[in-house]
Amino acid sequence: MKKLVLTLTLLLASYGVCQAGAQDFTLINESGRPVCDIYISPDNARDWQEDLLENDKYCLGQGGKVTITFDRSFKGVKLWDLRVVDDKGNETIYEDFNLMNISNIKLRRNGTAEYW
Repeated sequence: MKKLVLTLTLLLASYGVCQAGAQDFTLINESGRPVCDIYISPDNARDWQEDLLENDKYCLGQGGKVTITFDRSFKGVKLWDLRVVDDKGNETIYEDFNLMNISNIKLRRNGTAEYW
């Protein structure tokens, strides 16, 4: 019986670890401009959360990649919006990403995003 309880405990713990980063993704900058600020919020939110690029310590250059991790305290959110600001202060908003099914987002020069 102790073995069964230990096995179930380990399985549940490992499931939690596997699910912990389910909404994290890799952002790939192919926009043609350095990306200096990245924000993400639920699709129905009225405001953006804090900048996810380490408090303006750097800009993500053309061809650069960064793993985005963010607070998952929003319960029941399925779709997320992404706001990026380039080195000139121009912003582009990308909408309706289901981050439970996406692990990569590539920003393109024409203002669209490819994801998989």
